[in-house]
Amino acid sequence: MKQKRKPIQRSLVLGSAVFISFMSFILSLQSYFSFSKSLYERYNERLSTIINFLESQIDKDDLLNCVRSKEPSEKFNRLQQLENSMVDEFELFYLYIAYPSDTTMFNICSGTTREERERGEADLAIMEAVSGYTPETLKKFQDVQNGSKTIFFEEDSEWGAAYTACKPLVSSQGIHYGVICADISIEELYKTMHSYAVGNFILTVVLAVLFGFLLVIWLRRNVTNPILLLEKSTQHFAQKYHKETDPSTITFEPPPIHTQNEVESLSKTITQMATDIRSYIQDVISAEEDAKSANEKAADMTTLAYKDTLTHVGSKAAYEETKTIVDKEIQAGETSIAIAMVDLNNLKNINDTYGHARGDSYLFGSIHIVCQIFKHSAVFRYGGDEFVVLLKANSDYINRKALAEKVSETFRETQKDLSKEPWERYSAAIGIADFTQGDTLDSIFKRADAAMYQAKTEMKKQMN
Repeated sequence: MKQKRKPIQRSLVLGSAVFISFMSFILSLQSYFSFSKSLYERYNERLSTIINFLESQIDKDDLLNCVRSKEPSEKFNRLQQLENSMVDEFELFYLYIAYPSDTTMFNICSGTTREERERGEADLAIMEAVSGYTPETLKKFQDVQNGSKTIFFEEDSEWGAAYTACKPLVSSQGIHYGVICADISIEELYKTMHSYAVGNFILTVVLAVLFGFLLVIWLRRNVTNPILLLEKSTQHFAQKYHKETDPSTITFEPPPIHTQNEVESLSKTITQMATDIRSYIQDVISAEEDAKSANEKAADMTTLAYKDTLTHVGSKAAYEETKTIVDKEIQAGETSIAIAMVDLNNLKNINDTYGHARGDSYLFGSIHIVCQIFKHSAVFRYGGDEFVVLLKANSDYINRKALAEKVSETFRETQKDLSKEPWERYSAAIGIADFTQGDTLDSIFKRADAAMYQAKTEMKKQMN
């Protein structure tokens, strides 16, 4: 018989492979664009929160007077310190307030990173000219300054590519005199998108290969093998009875195909294959959407559970989780562990006298001091005004006594500084306890708590 130039099994396999590859490409592309949109929305929300918080801390009329006089005020200096701390805390590319003119960008107040300050780089002066901006970029900033909305755009300057959130700065008299901007590195955004694209591509390829393998097995069992059996039976019949002259001896031996009609069975099988493929693709899309939604919800729940939203330190739930890990380390022989307990004073008085907004500011400012001094240690908000510092084998642990005294001294100085507002004169008692043989983290905690209350009692005696 004439040899087949296009075997049906090869044709079906190749056709299925092309179809699966095309659908995988379409699904990967759609997923990538959906993720990109979601990622930009999350970055927009993050940057908006940052510049809105910074705006809430600005006395806009005082800042306008500083711009006009080119001389910093006390509030300006506090704003400068806040920007510096926010750049480090939120890992920003830049955080700044500036005035864009037709030809030059003038600095009003710009945050610098800890590394820049350690290198001795000074903060820019008020209305100091900043080069490196093209006329097109300056025009973009001027449009924001003269408008009323927060605008997001990608910016390419001599300092590198950045994704920028920009909001107009307006005084109480309605004077537009600058813009508030927060930048993140565009490379960070692209890196996240790239990582997702690679991971999604690998997952799609794996699913496509797995599905292709299962599909080939299914086709062989339900499509090609029955046809091959049917072909073999007809060939055997033709060869056996090629020269047969007795019609009574001619018998067709049907192949073991469990159908009533071979052609009808083949048609139904192909139809079922198409139905199965369509159902599989729908299941893949549904499973991917469910997995994405579950991952996002899990990430949001984890963030809420393990981070205190007001002070940005670890939550009590995070401490409990850490405690389990540290107890295992203690059982394994780790002994370089200590706990510092910090209890804020006067929080209730601040809340009752000046309102909870000032109380929140008091909380944030107080724990910011602790985090700055114990900069290499985990800090947790254990209760309303109680915080736990977990010191392990690092420079904070080695210098724990000196650092604890520095915390106490810093709080004493701020409490005595009558030039500050009441909610800026922070006060706290601190107690510290080291690991001893047979300890768990709970027993160290209890000794640190007792030491803190002893320090609190002595402070009350001194005040009386």
